[in-house]
Amino acid sequence: MNKRFNSITARGDSIVPENPYLSVSDVTRLVNDILELQFPQLLFRGEISQLTLAQSGHIYFTVKDEGAQLSCAMWAGVARTLAFKPRVGMTVRCHGRPNVYAQTGRFQVVVHRMFEDGEGELRRRFLELQKRLESEGFFAPERKRSLPFLPRAVGIVTSSTGAVIHDMMVKIRERFPAMVVYLADTRVQGEGAASEISQAIRRLDRSGLVDVLIVARGGGSLEDLWAFNEEEVVKAVFACSKPVISGVGHEVDVTLCDLVADVRAPTPTAAAEMVVPHVEDLLFHISELNRRLRDTDRWYQPRVQRVDELSLRLKSRLVSVSKEAALKVKAAEATLSRIKPDRVIELLGLKLLAFEKRLSDAARRDKRDRLNKLEALNSRLEALSPQSVLNRGFSVLYSKGAHVRSVLGVKRGDPIEVRVADGIITGVVGKEIADG
Repeated sequence: MNKRFNSITARGDSIVPENPYLSVSDVTRLVNDILELQFPQLLFRGEISQLTLAQSGHIYFTVKDEGAQLSCAMWAGVARTLAFKPRVGMTVRCHGRPNVYAQTGRFQVVVHRMFEDGEGELRRRFLELQKRLESEGFFAPERKRSLPFLPRAVGIVTSSTGAVIHDMMVKIRERFPAMVVYLADTRVQGEGAASEISQAIRRLDRSGLVDVLIVARGGGSLEDLWAFNEEEVVKAVFACSKPVISGVGHEVDVTLCDLVADVRAPTPTAAAEMVVPHVEDLLFHISELNRRLRDTDRWYQPRVQRVDELSLRLKSRLVSVSKEAALKVKAAEATLSRIKPDRVIELLGLKLLAFEKRLSDAARRDKRDRLNKLEALNSRLEALSPQSVLNRGFSVLYSKGAHVRSVLGVKRGDPIEVRVADGIITGVVGKEIADG
């Protein structure tokens, strides 16, 4: 039994408390117990209509829809983990616990998880992927290709059901009834759609049957069109060897498929209009060309006249050039006649003989100078030679094969040799030789 009741009294078939009135605090606690027991977690979605950021870091806000509103609180620790900044007007998805705030008696939900709903979260993912793919060159204008003027066949990647393919085919048949169209039927929304779209693009590209592709879908929300923002679809369009037209959504809808495609059409029907020329325009153009071909006076005769004019101008120029050349030849002949080659050769011969004489004289002077230097060096060497010293009356004393430079270098009985200018005198040291 709940401890909040003091006692109970039996009255007939029912049991009632003796004091049936609860305190306000008891009521608040009881309601919170029931709420926590019955609703341990509430998941709800709505638009933020009021928002207050307290100094403590807690967030107090109201979430509403068309018919009601909820007071909510988010504690500072949870608020710091949010991946986005809540603002008034933002649609959010919340996870929370119901609660009655005792001080005011107000019902509220304490939110412990919150996400941007639908387009808010998808928009962030869109911008992040767009920034990364742009930095990798997927959207570079210089890689965009022109559409073929008249393709052999057109490939369309879209759903085989719905108004889109019907409207596109009506437009293509209206403009060029004989155009061959290959449809790659695929889902254009929901889980797995991106994989089917990318596979369909690759399949048509590899087939070699088409010269241009259209990737198309009708309008919708960002979430509806999300398959055309998936990275695998962007890469499939980027890798396609054929030009690709993106006709996804309405003119205000922009997808990553639009950005990577060679041409973006505002609508699927506009894409069908871009891909083929109007047959009546082609027939008119052919008729005009045929008429111009037949009208030789307009295009052929003026060109013949132009050729004649050029021929006359060329002949006139050749005559002028010939006259100029003849004048130059005469001037050259006159110059040569004034030069007199025999006299020039004679002068050159005299100059050559003078040069040979100067060269011969210089060689003789150089030889004489070198001989004089050689004789001077020989005289100096002769004066310094040992034989020359001996010839002047000097002698050299040797003992035991060594040159004697001092009396201390020999002793009594040592053999000696005295080298003079005309021979060698041998002997023996007979007595002690004293210094000095």
